[in-house]
Amino acid sequence: MSQHEITARLQEADRHAVGAGDRETCDIQVRDELVQLRDTLERDYLALLRRLTAALRSRDDAAAALHDAYVRLGSAPSVGEVRQPFAYLYRMALNLARNSFKREARYCEIDPDRLPLLRDSAPDPEQAALTKIDVSRATDALADLSQRRRDIFLARWRDGLRHAEIAGQFGLHKRTVQKELARAERFLKKRLDSV
Repeated sequence: MSQHEITARLQEADRHAVGAGDRETCDIQVRDELVQLRDTLERDYLALLRRLTAALRSRDDAAAALHDAYVRLGSAPSVGEVRQPFAYLYRMALNLARNSFKREARYCEIDPDRLPLLRDSAPDPEQAALTKIDVSRATDALADLSQRRRDIFLARWRDGLRHAEIAGQFGLHKRTVQKELARAERFLKKRLDSV
């Protein structure tokens, strides 16, 4: 693509992006900054395109990002002082491309014929009700344990304490803690398996 074709494409995009009335309302300094950036984009288009192509790994994506940057410059209310126009334009185009990728990543295409094959990971109402019943039964079974046995069981399985820590907390021997846990587990298994 020749420099003349590039300039023509960018100017065409400019005519569609910004009306004449919008450009006249910009103050002189902002307009000068925008003109400088647009001139840099037109002059260094091929260098920017090469650099963006390397970063994005796609010449089409790089060209689209530069086009978006050019359009954005036409509608930018203010950019302030830009000390390194080439670097500014490169970063602007790169950010626009990344934002575009993020927007596109939110959507996925799927063959409508495969849609019924997708499994919903959320529990269905029946499974939710059964789980609620199981939790209620487990809570009732825990309530039927002696206070000490229940506290030892919860210290192990809810709080994640080791046998030695539980023994120290309750003033028991480690072997006593092991026996109490085994008895609690047998009792709970028998109660929960009975129905």
